[in-house]
Amino acid sequence: MRILCTSMALLVAIVAVGCGGGASKDANVIRVTRNIGGREGFRKHFDGWKAAFERKNPGWLMELIDLGNTEGAEYYKSRIATGDLPEIVMTWEMTNFLADGGHLVPLPDSYYDKFGIELPAPYKGKRYNTQGGLQIQGIVINKKMWDDAGVTEPPATWDDLFAAFDKLKAKGYKPFVFGGREWSASEPLFYAIASDLYERLATPETSTPSWTKRRDKGEIFFATDPLMPKIIQTMIRLVDNYVDKGALSDGYNEEQRAFYGGKGATWLMGCWMAGDIEPNKVDFDMAYWPVPSLVGRPPIFLRTSGMQSGWAVTTAATGAKLDKAMSAMETFYDTDVYQLFLNGECQFAEAAKVPVKGSQSNWPPAQRLIDNMGQNLKKYGTTLGFHIALDDMPPATMTIILSRVMQEIVAGERNVEKLLKMIDSEWDSARKGT
Repeated sequence: MRILCTSMALLVAIVAVGCGGGASKDANVIRVTRNIGGREGFRKHFDGWKAAFERKNPGWLMELIDLGNTEGAEYYKSRIATGDLPEIVMTWEMTNFLADGGHLVPLPDSYYDKFGIELPAPYKGKRYNTQGGLQIQGIVINKKMWDDAGVTEPPATWDDLFAAFDKLKAKGYKPFVFGGREWSASEPLFYAIASDLYERLATPETSTPSWTKRRDKGEIFFATDPLMPKIIQTMIRLVDNYVDKGALSDGYNEEQRAFYGGKGATWLMGCWMAGDIEPNKVDFDMAYWPVPSLVGRPPIFLRTSGMQSGWAVTTAATGAKLDKAMSAMETFYDTDVYQLFLNGECQFAEAAKVPVKGSQSNWPPAQRLIDNMGQNLKKYGTTLGFHIALDDMPPATMTIILSRVMQEIVAGERNVEKLLKMIDSEWDSARKGT
């Protein structure tokens, strides 16, 4: 497979990042994972969290394990194998995997009640995670470029999006920034699948089985679903016409630099990117638009924060360390710390008893983007996509699976059936691995 070397390099990088940085098992240290990478807004949040925890707990330290631009699956597996999980881990979509392995400490409902957080759907009767805020994914644009191209409203369909890209190209702009080397390679394919393959009104209580549950029962497959060929063909069209040939050498940081540096008009990225506008002193106006549809649905934002997916305490924390890890989890909702989190992730507050409403910035382009996000969020709404509940989720490695498919497309693969079978094969392999 063309991406084998890329995948192996990613695995080595994950383990190297996790084991580096002075990770410590000292008695008075609480280790916390965070995927900071090159995101300054994320760094400010962790630094504030660390400072507040250490003020509250004299003689104790909070130590960062920065997972860079990865989602941590292989890192956590390697640490489980060596019996060295950090005391607090960022779980993303791996809460079920970690909980099933007996690696997470359940949180009482009183933890959520204390901060006014709506109880997340339980997983096998238990809850484990912080619930940070409302996180969405959509499309950020350089307004000057799009205005110059004559497109001032969000494209409703992928055809409309590509037509807009053609107008941007005609004006001499790079229409789209994309890196194929890391997790962010998955974004276009994830957007299409989450917005159109799944029902938009799905909830944990829905009586209609989700696409995920039907796939696990063998009732449907990527290779046979009638919409999937169109989705893959759309990804091929995107790559053939709007992705640079060197994309397999680029990752999240390269995408970020290209967009913030005014070298590209469009970035498919989560709302957290707005947390870096101020520290990077990005000086042009942006807008945040919803995801277009392939099947005639209205454009919509993807919500990825409804299920349990924040930070959780691991069973590595025992005795005094367990008490301090719980203190760190509560310190997450310190007013100043929570504000830094919302600023860094550009999310809207969901802890009602913490006197914080949402992201803020003293940098005018950043605040205008935040305001635009709020306005468009109210206008277009959200869908959970496949983020329905922890017991109704694709494999924990879904991001990696989708990234690999996009990497294959960038590398020149054009056999739609082969690509669809690849998703099925990776899905089944991941299920067997858990």
